[in-house]
Amino acid sequence: MFKNSESDPAGRRAGWFRLFASVAMMISCAGAVSSETLLPPSEALGSAYPVFRVPERTDASAEKAVFREPTGILSLREALALSLLHSPDLATFAWESRAREADALQAGLFPNPELKVEAENFLGTGPFNDYDNAETTVTLGQLIELGGKRSKRRRVAELERDLADWDYEVRRIDVLTAVTREFVNVLEAQSRRSLAEELRNLAVESLDAVSKRVKAGAASSVEETRAAVNASSAEVAQRRAGSVLATARARLASLWGSRSPKFDHVQGKLGSVYAPPELESIRQRLENNPDVARWASELAHRKAVVDLQNARRIPNVTIEGGVRRFEEVNDSALVLSLSVPLPLFDRNQGARQAARARRSRAFSEERAALARSSRDLEIAFQMLVNGYDTVIALREDVLPQAEKAYVGVQTGYLRGLFRYVDVLDAQRTLFELRDQELSGLGQFHRSAAEVERLTGTPLHISSPDLDVRAEN
Repeated sequence: MFKNSESDPAGRRAGWFRLFASVAMMISCAGAVSSETLLPPSEALGSAYPVFRVPERTDASAEKAVFREPTGILSLREALALSLLHSPDLATFAWESRAREADALQAGLFPNPELKVEAENFLGTGPFNDYDNAETTVTLGQLIELGGKRSKRRRVAELERDLADWDYEVRRIDVLTAVTREFVNVLEAQSRRSLAEELRNLAVESLDAVSKRVKAGAASSVEETRAAVNASSAEVAQRRAGSVLATARARLASLWGSRSPKFDHVQGKLGSVYAPPELESIRQRLENNPDVARWASELAHRKAVVDLQNARRIPNVTIEGGVRRFEEVNDSALVLSLSVPLPLFDRNQGARQAARARRSRAFSEERAALARSSRDLEIAFQMLVNGYDTVIALREDVLPQAEKAYVGVQTGYLRGLFRYVDVLDAQRTLFELRDQELSGLGQFHRSAAEVERLTGTPLHISSPDLDVRAEN
């Protein structure tokens, strides 16, 4: 208050405050940028399956997700649904996305105003030994960010949130692929255990048949010893197949956070194969690979960081305004101050150069990511074709001949036309070929899952998602 002023003091104060408010509003709105985002597509591989979502309560007391372990027969659809809902790894990425949302909120907030109270000339000596001659100043200060720093900072945080969403999408596809791969491993292990059981049963039957021939004097005791060794070896192989199956089941169950699998067995179409499409038609889908598609957001983020660092070279302004009270004359007056740093030495040069360098590096990283994905797709596709060719060749030509030879040798042995070692050789050849067929089938389906991972879309057009490898 200017007590002795000739002009209206109230009108003067109102004019100053209106001026400061207008300046602050214009500066805070400067440099606004578009908030357009580049998010993962809503229609992607496995998008029909529900996934883990962060609950509304994000405090430490939030309850843990509880689910019932699958029992009995497990299909691929059930395994995928369980893993996407309860995967511990996927949940960490979901929480990180929520955290980045909070970071974006924080980045867009205005700086808080600062209230300052100063008291001078009191509790001293002489006339200043009390508060009668004191001066008290109460001011309210506000930091005003110039150059659109707040909007640019918010833009960077929003793009970091988008990148977290892309990281979540990458992990989601990884979970789909891992579940499919481990599901195929369990199917293959189940088939191998059945094959081992069949081989063991045949070995026991052969031992009984040879023992009868030895007792009848139609065969030597050496053949009975060979048959006994073959039966023992088949039993060892059966136990080994059971151990491999137990390991595969545990690996599959771990993908939905289980420590001990409760399901009895998995059911799927391991024997189903289909002719792979042309590589070029698949290569065109590489842009759906989240490892490649995320680079649009990454490049936008690097550009936003450059803009932010450029804006930080502009110094901010701090405006303070308040009232000073003079106790000695019982008067008051307004106090105004304006402070601006002088950018003589630090103009944010280093941070600006680093941001530009990282943006330039991003273009090379994008090309490298595309090259890696193209290379991995080529490898996975060749493995897919190799698995398909192996299965078809075995089924159409090799296996029928091996089965015919085994039946012929076994029948001839009972008639005394062949030695028992010939039976063992034909049997070993047949079961090794059947084991190769299982390996080819496993390779085909695991490679198909990898191709789908790299293209972000289902490979087999006639079946939705990955269900070509699961019973309905």
